Amino acid sequence: MTNLKRDLIEAIVLGLVIGAIGILGIVQYQQTKANDTVTIGALTSLKSDINILQDEIIYAENYNNFMFTVMNSTDNIILGTQQGLIKAVENLPNKIKYDKFQLEQKLKQVNVEIENATLGVLGSGVSIKYKGEYYILSAGHMATVGAKEIILLKENGNTICELEIVKHSYITPEEDSETGDATKGEDLLLLKPKDWDIQPRFYIELADVEPVTGTEVYVVGNPLGIEDVISNGRNIVYHNNFMYYIDHTYYGNSGGGVYSQDGKLIGIVSHMLPLQPNRFVPPYMIYGAVRLSVIYDFLAEIPLQVGE
Repeated sequence: MTNLKRDLIEAIVLGLVIGAIGILGIVQYQQTKANDTVTIGALTSLKSDINILQDEIIYAENYNNFMFTVMNSTDNIILGTQQGLIKAVENLPNKIKYDKFQLEQKLKQVNVEIENATLGVLGSGVSIKYKGEYYILSAGHMATVGAKEIILLKENGNTICELEIVKHSYITPEEDSETGDATKGEDLLLLKPKDWDIQPRFYIELADVEPVTGTEVYVVGNPLGIEDVISNGRNIVYHNNFMYYIDHTYYGNSGGGVYSQDGKLIGIVSHMLPLQPNRFVPPYMIYGAVRLSVIYDFLAEIPLQVGE
């Protein structure tokens, strides 16, 4: 009996010990599991933070790259603009020279040589287009008013065609002073090829307004039969129906054109005027051209021609 009691007590104690050990194991397992859960959550959160940080780093790098690209492009644009401006400024003198060359070539092309075969004199003329028609405008003293004379259009010494007179006016200022004519001189001649199928390839337009005095001008003509001589002059004064200028005009320039710097016709070469205080002093030459306003008045009433 005593042995049985002792064995029972030992079994109960052993059971309690085993139970305690089991309970302790369960508690430890639950704590470990909880710790593992916390650790996993923390790791997951940390990973999320790392991903966000990486995204921010990538965004920052992309932004920096973008800003670098923009700044680079802006710098290139500014640099390109600066280089373009520098190049344009450097090329400006060449462009001005080229434009001037082109203009002078055109002025030479509209200059023509005419010959009064009856009188045996050479002069100049200008190919113009007025109210849809082509004409040659020249100086009135290249022909005799009312006379039937042979006037030829020439080029490089060759006769191109015979010209007919459309309108003619030649009154010297001296004659005006004698007659009291208010025009104060006029010296214009309007011509057209007798063969109407002949049309000029080049023509010039009239300026809209007369240039102010002191303006640089071009003068083109055929002095002494030398074709297409162009020179630079300057208009100095308007007097009555004429614009006076200083230049290198000579015999053969009569009827040639005086042009503004933009290539518009502003006058027709008429005469030379020597300024001389006395006979012991060489004369100072200035030159008279029929002024633009008189040319417009002359062209305002063009008579109908045969065949119109």
